[in-house]
Amino acid sequence: MTFVLAVLAVGRVIPGQQDDSNFWNKVYSTGQAIFVHHPTQLLVDAVKGRRPGTALDIGMGQGRNSIFLAQQGWEVTGFDPSEEGVRQARERAAKLGLHLRALVVGEEDFDLGAAQWDLIVMTYVRRIRPGDADRFARALRPNGLIVYENNNVGNQNELLKYFLAWRILHFEDVDTSSDWHPERTSRVERLVAEKPAPK
Repeated sequence: MTFVLAVLAVGRVIPGQQDDSNFWNKVYSTGQAIFVHHPTQLLVDAVKGRRPGTALDIGMGQGRNSIFLAQQGWEVTGFDPSEEGVRQARERAAKLGLHLRALVVGEEDFDLGAAQWDLIVMTYVRRIRPGDADRFARALRPNGLIVYENNNVGNQNELLKYFLAWRILHFEDVDTSSDWHPERTSRVERLVAEKPAPK
């Protein structure tokens, strides 16, 4: 239980740790109800009325956000180090007749590419770090979106300083229910930001 709470506090630690993928394989295999299975509401709101394009779901888990995007007409690639999570995402997509590119890989082994995505989603994976905004900017096409949500254990509003050059469409850093253990109140930061078009 202590380990589970630690993971929830900081978000899922994606970078290729074998212990992490083993833990999540067990969670997904046993069906422990520690998270919601519907898409993140922030993402639903962010893409409403937006023309579908290419989307990347970092730390896709069982594919709840990837499946939603594919249903909306997005061309989706998702990845996660959990074999079981990706297997379930693929299986659900197949049952729904959706095309979904789902890969078993850790974040450090996945090349985000350059000007490749119209949308990058990162929910409950890890906190944004210095340098991430630049990486995402390189990977996104002009006017591409980053949709980010996670439990916050850092400084209030710290996330904003990494995206000063971006157009901030939505930001909050609040005590609320989250997608992880939604019956509890925790501090959550949410960001939707648009990469500025070249001048």
